[in-house]
Amino acid sequence: MITVSRATKKDLNGWRVKEWDKVDLVHYGKCVEWNEQEFMFKASEGGKLVGFITGKHEGGVLFISQITTAERTRGKGGGRMLVNKAEEYGKKLGAHKMWLITGKKWSENAFFQKVGFKKIGFLPDFHFHEDFVIYTKEIK
Repeated sequence: MITVSRATKKDLNGWRVKEWDKVDLVHYGKCVEWNEQEFMFKASEGGKLVGFITGKHEGGVLFISQITTAERTRGKGGGRMLVNKAEEYGKKLGAHKMWLITGKKWSENAFFQKVGFKKIGFLPDFHFHEDFVIYTKEIK
């Protein structure tokens, strides 16, 4: 009889790699290295933190999990600089695309479009029952 219980990374280490390689062969025709790497960059003005961007690179794609700038510095280019820094980081790792999700009604949508992201999807009733959208941007 199969049962399900909590697991630790240690429980899964060797078994997961062996089984995942089989799945990669089916999906990609070869074993692939996902090489997950987290990143975090900050923007400063006069030695004070005014913004940050975080996320991860995985399988040739960069995911932006958080980006924000201090309200008083918005419109001064800090957000664009953070996106550019993340894009440079992704490019060094061989990423070809960036993606993120944000609230459908949020003002940040205009910013993401301004810095080159394209809306590609819709997530109805998502985090805290709000509608979200998915954006991607090619890394060149």
